[in-house]
Amino acid sequence: MRSLAGKDSAGAIDLERQPRVRIACQVCGSGRFRLVCSAEDIAAQHKFLESFYRSPWSRQNTATATDRVHFTQDYSTEIVTCTDCGLLYRNPRPPTQAVTKAYATERYDDEYLRTELATQQRWARMKVPLLARYLAQCAKRSRPRILEVGSFVGGFLLEGQTQGWDMVGVEPGHDVAAFCRERGLPIFEGMLDEARFTPGSFDAVVVWNTFDQLPDPRPLLEQAVVLLRNGGVLVLRVPNGACFAWMLRIRSLLPRRCRRPFDVALACNNLLTFPYLYGYSAPQLEYLTESYGFRLATCVPDQVVFTPPGHLAWWALAEERTVNALFRVIAALWPDDRSRQYRSAPWLDCVFERGCTDRESEDPKLGLGVVPVYSPLVFEDTGLKYPGNRWNPNGGFP
Repeated sequence: MRSLAGKDSAGAIDLERQPRVRIACQVCGSGRFRLVCSAEDIAAQHKFLESFYRSPWSRQNTATATDRVHFTQDYSTEIVTCTDCGLLYRNPRPPTQAVTKAYATERYDDEYLRTELATQQRWARMKVPLLARYLAQCAKRSRPRILEVGSFVGGFLLEGQTQGWDMVGVEPGHDVAAFCRERGLPIFEGMLDEARFTPGSFDAVVVWNTFDQLPDPRPLLEQAVVLLRNGGVLVLRVPNGACFAWMLRIRSLLPRRCRRPFDVALACNNLLTFPYLYGYSAPQLEYLTESYGFRLATCVPDQVVFTPPGHLAWWALAEERTVNALFRVIAALWPDDRSRQYRSAPWLDCVFERGCTDRESEDPKLGLGVVPVYSPLVFEDTGLKYPGNRWNPNGGFP
């Protein structure tokens, strides 16, 4: 998630002023959808966020507090879900070029970036074991090479280096890329297709909190399959659209005076107002990536990134921990059915393996479009079915 907090607005793109375009579903291509959250509902949620984050900080940190209220994807629109595959997305939205330029022209002050680095490093320590587990099974070199797309302030790059990994980041934002370079982090400023990395040179491509912000995710998948070596892993962390829609549906059945716990839970997990282009589920990601030769190895339900250490008042910290515990209780009481929508999980960490083929030689591009043969990586039973003739929104793929 990227925000407007701590920004110098000079030269930045205001998406609220951009024209809107209606789009079809990026997963199945359907133009049919139903309304989940109106523009008026989003405006009301935004007012709640402003009051919710007005006083929880034990130390003055205006930029970080604003980060939880104002986002890049903060324009007036509707949140809808595809009636064919269930993808949650903003529709209508600004044109693709405007969205891409908005991220590239974001400006941040240094104090905000330092605070975010401490927060991101704390969060990244929780993610390193997930990637290390799969690298131990698939990496063939003593020092695995990792590419992070959308590095922001570089917290995961730093944590990866402490593991002895060869880390490389790609980041379109000028200010955050410069911030990473000042700390000696290997960062390419620009888009992934502009970097021109050597094909097959990475053991893993990780995309934390960025995949859902891509207007069209397919170019990234095309690049990832070329850059990964045979058996390499792709990690995608996304906000769970099924969770957002599920919680809003339950919330709408309650009297207004009983809705605050749901609003707090959504706010603590950065889902209130849904400031993302897309909200994917595990089956949707599997369908989207399968044609590029990726296979879903595991999907890990997750919650939100941490708040800055030592910045929350005691009561706000207690409230945050109570919300996290509540989600764990909900997950235990209402386990997901075979569709694996993980409705009680605000975020999903999905790990995919890149397949190899008998026809693939030194040029990874030769493997595209060919039925993949997967390496002996041990896959968890995800319960997900693979695509047939059509998508079944209630049970994945027939």
